[in-house]
Amino acid sequence: MNEKPNIKRVYHPYTLWEDYKHGFYDNCTGSDKDAMLLKSIEMFNDEILTKKYMNKVIEAWKYSCEQNLTNPSMNKIAYIGQGACCLYARVPSTVTMEAWSHLTDEVKERSNNIAKDVIDNWNNNNKKIQLCLNII
Repeated sequence: MNEKPNIKRVYHPYTLWEDYKHGFYDNCTGSDKDAMLLKSIEMFNDEILTKKYMNKVIEAWKYSCEQNLTNPSMNKIAYIGQGACCLYARVPSTVTMEAWSHLTDEVKERSNNIAKDVIDNWNNNNKKIQLCLNII
C-alpha cells in the first residue's frame, strides 16, 4: 500500500451505496449501542472474523467501495474496518470508532494490516476504473 494507485475518483448517488443500506451511517443509543460496541470489539479480537468481514466489504459493496476507496481524502483503512463491523453485526461507523479505543495496540495493528491487504487487493482488481458519475 506504499504505492499510490492510479485510480480515478468515482461517484455514485447514496441510494446505491450498500453501506448506507446496511446501516453504516445510522445512529444508536443506550443498550443497543452497548451491544453493538461489544460486537465490534468481538469481531476485531478474532483475526479470522476480521479477515472474513473486511474481505466481504470489497466483495459485497461494489458502489460503496468505488465511492469511498477512490476518494483521496478518505481514511480507507478505517472505512474497511467500520464496514466490516457493519456487515458483521449492522454496527454503525460511529460505534466502531468508539470500539476502536477499547482494543489493544496488538489488535489494532493486526486489524490495520489486514485492512491494508484488503485495500491493496481491491486496488489491484480495480485498476481500470474510470472517473464516472452514475445517475439512475
